[in-house]
Amino acid sequence: MKATHWHIPTRCLLAAALLWLPLTAVGKTIYKYTDENGIVHYTDRPPEADVEVETRRVRVDTASAIRMRTETIGGRRQQIIDNLMHGPVQIELRLTESDNVRTEPPLPRRFVLERGYSGELVRYLPQRKDRSWSYQVTSRFVPGMPNVQVDRDHRYLPPWPAGQQFIISQGFHGQTTHNSPDAIYAVDIPMPVGTPIVATREGVVMEVQQDYYGAGQDRERFGARANAIRIHHADGSMAIYAHLDVEGALVQPGDVVLAGETIARSGNTGFSSGPHLHFAIQVNAGMRLESIPFRFLQARGKLVEPLTATRITGVRP
Repeated sequence: MKATHWHIPTRCLLAAALLWLPLTAVGKTIYKYTDENGIVHYTDRPPEADVEVETRRVRVDTASAIRMRTETIGGRRQQIIDNLMHGPVQIELRLTESDNVRTEPPLPRRFVLERGYSGELVRYLPQRKDRSWSYQVTSRFVPGMPNVQVDRDHRYLPPWPAGQQFIISQGFHGQTTHNSPDAIYAVDIPMPVGTPIVATREGVVMEVQQDYYGAGQDRERFGARANAIRIHHADGSMAIYAHLDVEGALVQPGDVVLAGETIARSGNTGFSSGPHLHFAIQVNAGMRLESIPFRFLQARGKLVEPLTATRITGVRP
């Protein structure tokens, strides 16, 4: 975001900016077809080949998590932030360009915004009022309250219905794809597309992404295209359920869910070699997401660490 101000002796002309994504829901059509080699394709454009095509209309939520706007009052500009996410977030504002500008408070600076927060974070003022002034601000945010004290002994339900059993294909410290801080303690569980996914713990739905389609092992193409649900827990931790089916979410942001409640259908979307669920418990470790260890509850109150090749059975709350 860049703003330039020009001082004019008789009056001051200050432009206001409004930056956010529209809070609307739109739709798009997905085309599914099988080519001559038997490979199934998903695309948002009709195929050029003369093949049988299955179409599917999906809902796309275009709401932004953070809304930023500026207001001008008495020769100063106020940075107003609205937290539209259903949970706390941490945001960092930084001046990347500035000329004859000072800020209150000084930037760069990090702020923590509670759920529903709306208000002023920063003021921009000229250092010399008789000169033009300009600036450019960049922002980034991370979901969750930073550096919370989580309940390390919580008894997490397996994220599928009671009685169903699956094997962990990649457990803690998995070397295949779980080598970043946000995924060191993540697990992958192969399961058929459409398997019911249940909440492992009570919480509030923070985010829902369900309009991505297709999967593959091209990280650049599919790395950020996994359908997912993020749920915020009372102790500040967050559960992430990923690679869900297209339009597979059964909950919406803001919903309160109970442990064992069905929240989605499993799928095979994003950076994936086959149908599976990616699951992790994450915390905001200070402008970065980190995964943390957890254990699944089993029969007779037994707690099991989900290591590779571990067989886990779904249980009732």
